[in-house]
Amino acid sequence: MAGQPEDHRPTSQPSLIAVTDAPDDPPQFRLLDPRVRQLWWTVSAILLIVALLIAWGSGRLLDEGWGGLPPLVVLVGGVPLAAALPALRYRRWRFALRQQDLWIRRGVLWRNTSVIPYARLQFVDTTQGPLDRFFGLAQLIVHTAAPGTSGRLPGLDASEAEHLRERLARVRVSERDV
Repeated sequence: MAGQPEDHRPTSQPSLIAVTDAPDDPPQFRLLDPRVRQLWWTVSAILLIVALLIAWGSGRLLDEGWGGLPPLVVLVGGVPLAAALPALRYRRWRFALRQQDLWIRRGVLWRNTSVIPYARLQFVDTTQGPLDRFFGLAQLIVHTAAPGTSGRLPGLDASEAEHLRERLARVRVSERDV
C-alpha cells in the first residue's frame, strides 16, 4: 500500500461491520478474532500428532537403530512450526470494509491482497466446523461470479460473522437496485 508503512497496526475492533466514510480512504485493516489462534494451534497439534504416528509407523519399518529417526525429525521440525505458524498467520490476516469493497490481506511467505467490490458479490455464506463452534467462531465466505475471486474470512466471532453476512447481503441488494 502506498503511503502506509509495512508495520501498520490495524485499528481497534469495536465493530466488524463499521466502514470508512470515503471509498478512496486507505483501508482500516482489522485483525481476526484472537480465539482463531487457539483454533489454529489446536489444528496444528492434531496434525503434529498424526505426523508423529505416521513417522513412528514408518520408523518401525526401518532397520533397528534407525527406527527412532523419523519421529525425532518430525518432533524437531514440527513442534516449532506448529507453535509459530498459527501466531504468524494471525498477524498476517487482515480485512477492511469500505464503502464500495471488501479488502482481504493474508499470507505468511507470500502476501495476497484481494479487493472484492460489493457490486460483484453473488452471495455471502457463513460456515462453522466443529472446532469453529467449540471456539465460538465462524468463517465468512463471499462468492463472486468469476472463479478464483471469492474471498474467505476465517476466525470471526460467530455473531459478528452473522451480522457481517447480513450487512454484505443488504449492500449487494442496494448495489443491484441502482
